[in-house]
Amino acid sequence: MRTEPDLDKGRLIDHLRERYRLPVERLDFVPFGLDSWSYVATDDHGGRAFVKLTGQGPSARAAASETSLLAGLAAAGVPVPRPIPDRDGGLVGAFEGYEVQVLEYLEGGNLEDETAWPDDLYGKVAELVAAVHASTPRVRSLGPRTEDYELPFLPGLAAALAAIEARVRPPRLDDPSLTAFRELMLPRTGEIRAAIDRLERLRDRARSGSRPADMVLCHTDIWGSNLILDESASLHLLDWNGARIAPPEADLFMFAGTSFFPPGRFGSFLRRYEPAVGRVDLDADRLGFYLYRRDLEDLALFVDDIVAARTDLMAPSATLAIIADLVQELPLLDDRIERARAVLRA
Repeated sequence: MRTEPDLDKGRLIDHLRERYRLPVERLDFVPFGLDSWSYVATDDHGGRAFVKLTGQGPSARAAASETSLLAGLAAAGVPVPRPIPDRDGGLVGAFEGYEVQVLEYLEGGNLEDETAWPDDLYGKVAELVAAVHASTPRVRSLGPRTEDYELPFLPGLAAALAAIEARVRPPRLDDPSLTAFRELMLPRTGEIRAAIDRLERLRDRARSGSRPADMVLCHTDIWGSNLILDESASLHLLDWNGARIAPPEADLFMFAGTSFFPPGRFGSFLRRYEPAVGRVDLDADRLGFYLYRRDLEDLALFVDDIVAARTDLMAPSATLAIIADLVQELPLLDDRIERARAVLRA
């Protein structure tokens, strides 16, 4: 779980009152997210808003792009939280080194703990993904980046594997989390290197495949934590900082078999998805590229957190648990690709 940033909440409340004219009385930290910090702001009448803080630099540019995209999606009728502008009409502000976004608060709960996925709810997710993809003509001009198939996280992950294999003395000999990390990773480095090779081959196929990809707006991180089921049983999709114009497989891989959505329901997902967008010509190798990229990109992120002793995101024990889960997922990916291939053939 995310740890709360070291900032003056009283000053942030004053900022929200002054810049956004929100009569905020209380801020409650939301301990989720990997690249931002979030609060629920409650006013003196019980009204609420969602406040998202992002580090400056590339993250800030992504925040500005995300907020413009949210406004466009909301105007297109896609169920997303609407941005709340500041007193000058701006959608992204600044506070003590953070970029600030304020969004409408959606009454309801996220689906992070959902495991059974009843047919009606699963179908609603499929229809929501279809609505996102169908919105592409209306939001393409708002600047979401385009898929480039690059893998910028691989050099850092490869360097960490090399250090483990060479048994380089850790810089912090008394750090138990670093010792546990090395013990966890050392028996699996060959397996992880093989997965990297597999990802690079799938990337080459995705780039130069004989079957051109249709390019649509993709969220790229659709899972329970980013889905809100509101009080009227409507679904809303949150956290758009990874959005890009990409093949539909950049979203659909989540439903072809991940630890969150069961692979056996991919066919039923497509039966609810396709009526809203028309028949799609999906490619199993592109699905495989995104399955491998997601697992290894997440692995690289959490490995870097451990190596750099970064604890502002989450506790080391939680980071190690996620690393263990990601490594255990790798041997399952090829089977999931083949199961998806069988569904597409059918």
